[in-house]
This record gives sequence, C-alpha cells and structure tokens, in this order.
Amino acid sequence: MSERNYEPMTKAEVIAAQRQWAKCVTERDVDALLELYDFGTPDEPLLFKPTLADVIRLDRAGARAYFVGGDPDYPHDQGFLNRGWERVEFQSEVGPILKAGGLGYKDMGHYTFVDGDGNATRADYTFAYHKLNGRVLISLHHSSLTWFPPAESN
Repeated sequence: MSERNYEPMTKAEVIAAQRQWAKCVTERDVDALLELYDFGTPDEPLLFKPTLADVIRLDRAGARAYFVGGDPDYPHDQGFLNRGWERVEFQSEVGPILKAGGLGYKDMGHYTFVDGDGNATRADYTFAYHKLNGRVLISLHHSSLTWFPPAESN
C-alpha cells in the first residue's frame, strides 16, 4: 500500500471546496462531485452518511448511487441530484476549524437546498477535509434533515 502524504491547507481552500461542492450539486455533475471526495483505502475509507438515506457509504459506488439513483444495491436511492436543486447555501456554525496536527479541517452547520419552485430543504452537516496531491478532498460527510421542535400552541 502506498503512503498517503497529507498536505497543509488553508481555511480559504476549504471554503472554496464547499462552493465547488454546491456548484456540482446545482449543475447535477455527479462525476465532478465524486472527484471532491477521497474514497481512501480499505483501512481508511470515506465515511459518508447522506441526508436522505439510512445507509452509510464507504465507496464511490455507494456515493454515486445516492447522488443519481438507479443502483439495485441501493434500491431506496432516488438520486439526490435529481431533485432539481438550484441553490445550496452553507451556514457554518463557526467556519471551518483546523484539526489537531494541522493537516485537515472540520466543519459543522446547516445547509439549505432550494429547488426550482423555491422549496427549501434544510439539513445539518459535518464535513472533514484533507489535502492530498494538491487537492482538498472530503474524507467524512454526515448529513441529516434538521429537526425542528413542534410549535407551541397558544
């Protein structure tokens, strides 16, 4: 197994990676989107828990199935990119935070996906990033629909 040499990166590079992720979602470009993930090695795979799925993904095939659907191994995936998102807005809780050791960032917050009819879906996210071969990549992605407490009735 070859050595994986992680490189230092900046907060600005992480924010640029988030913008690129949002662009790939709105352009429905699954190939470019998948290139933003580090699918790692069998000992250190990508950890991906998608927003609208109950199955954690560890590889490219699982991630692709979530984003575009149609994979019999993931029969419940309808294709997240097929929902017609026109805008994605990241609202980080505190901005990307440098991880211990300085060779990665982590971020947590909310993002909102807006479709062509103006309907918004808000989800909570956690991402971890590292830089490998000059590219900022996602190594962990957890997303779930935001829980809103019930409104109090008067």
